[in-house]
Amino acid sequence: MEKVLDVMMLGQVRFHELSMRGRVVLSQLPFNVMLLLVCAIAAIADASVFTDPGFLIGQGIALVILILSFALPWDRLPYGLFLVLPILDFVPIGILHYSNADSLRGLNLLAVLPIMWLAGSGFRPRIMVPIGGLASLLIVWVPHFIDGTATPRTLAAEVLIPFMLFSIGIGTSVMTLSAMAQQERVEELLRRSETRERLLDTVLETVDVGVLVLDEEGQSAFMNAKQRQLYVAALPEGVPTDREEALLVFREGSEDPVPPDERVLRRAKAGETVEHEVFRLGRGAEARTVSISARPFDDAAGKRAGTVLASADVTDVVAAVHARDKFLAAMSHEFRTPLTNILGYAELLQDEEGLSPAARSDLQIMTRNARHLNHMVDGILAAALTGDEAAAIRLPLDLSELVRQAGDSSGPEAAGRAIMLNVSTDGPLPVLGDRTGLVRVLDNLVSNALKYSASGTTVTLTAAAEGRWAVCTVRDQGFGIVAEDLKRVFTRFQRSDAAVRSGVPGTGLGLALAKEVAERHDGELECTSEVGVGSVFTLRLPLRVPPTWSAPKR
Repeated sequence: MEKVLDVMMLGQVRFHELSMRGRVVLSQLPFNVMLLLVCAIAAIADASVFTDPGFLIGQGIALVILILSFALPWDRLPYGLFLVLPILDFVPIGILHYSNADSLRGLNLLAVLPIMWLAGSGFRPRIMVPIGGLASLLIVWVPHFIDGTATPRTLAAEVLIPFMLFSIGIGTSVMTLSAMAQQERVEELLRRSETRERLLDTVLETVDVGVLVLDEEGQSAFMNAKQRQLYVAALPEGVPTDREEALLVFREGSEDPVPPDERVLRRAKAGETVEHEVFRLGRGAEARTVSISARPFDDAAGKRAGTVLASADVTDVVAAVHARDKFLAAMSHEFRTPLTNILGYAELLQDEEGLSPAARSDLQIMTRNARHLNHMVDGILAAALTGDEAAAIRLPLDLSELVRQAGDSSGPEAAGRAIMLNVSTDGPLPVLGDRTGLVRVLDNLVSNALKYSASGTTVTLTAAAEGRWAVCTVRDQGFGIVAEDLKRVFTRFQRSDAAVRSGVPGTGLGLALAKEVAERHDGELECTSEVGVGSVFTLRLPLRVPPTWSAPKR
């Protein structure tokens, strides 16, 4: 009953939240309240109606109907049976209208309440709405048949109000059906939304990636289990804290904590987008290395609604990379020591005066192959270098000079293979770089061009300025690279099928390392090739200052 009163007073409870009995009572109650108002009006307008049997019978029947609405267990009865009550309401209305039409006019308009109940129930409207219209028509026609005044003229005169009530019923039914369809659609959308939310929660709890969602105020709105594990790893030992700046967050390879302003969480709250930055959380054996990304998101209105942080645990990956690099470095050093001894003793033996020409030739072959093997070991060692070992000091250099030196160094090899090596530079090309790394790149490009070119062909080495770039090209007339192999020409330990078939020795590291060096210098290394025509490797490095001179080509 309290809920019924709350609905009537427009409180917190809504009509659809009531039990079936509560909804039936609340639907019947307005009719009985209107009959109480009729009694009040009758007391003022004509108190004699209280002695009229019809008035008393009508009020009594209405009271019995109200009691039935309270008494019957509508929740256990078949749905729709409650519509018997509004149909019964037409009985007291008809009796009151027949017995008191002269003293209390308009009593037949009370039929609007049961008609709205029938039409607003949404239960079989094609039957209930006509029943309500017919009942309202009988209220005004039956008295004429009882009194013997039923003529076409008198009956036609009473049609307007029943037709108006019938129209109200149709309008109510249309609005009710529309509201029910909308409610069903909303409920379906809510079910789908809830299903998707549960699916999303399950996915976020299942994936091996930490996810943290911040609302528009920067407060944590969601954190999955993986993110909680990473958060625990970053907590100082034995010191629980909610302060982000107190967490143990380090750059990979450093023992200095990341300053609060440089931490991803603080930057994400400021609206910054972060892509795959690597940090170490915590110290010791329990520390975790994570790759963190952060991106803000907007709501449907285009306003910022919050930020999502994703933390991928890459501890095992980083450990595997470090183990691989250490292995390569150790193996390279183990090879270097005996190779150095072989080269040293081979050079000493070549100085012996009593060597026969055949022995001297054998020593030269041994020396040449040992040097080639040493060059391969240098490539493997370079591939193993990471972090600070790979970082080089950048100094002002002239790319044109380095290109000329690369041509001079490769001249004897080109001459020995009967290959013409043309070198052309377009004035000084000032760049900022690591001399050792760039010399290695140029030597590798020229050496590759010579290795994969036949005798009698030409290798062209040029250097020129193009806009803000210093550009070096190495063009050969070799057998070229097919399109499929061209896609992976800069991949470590990858060699084209043609190179393997040719029998030219190599590790597949040179071009990959050359590209890495170019990118560390904020430059580019590209390759174009045509089978049977040759290949062109293009190295681009940013000019240190725009050239303002023009010098003759050499």
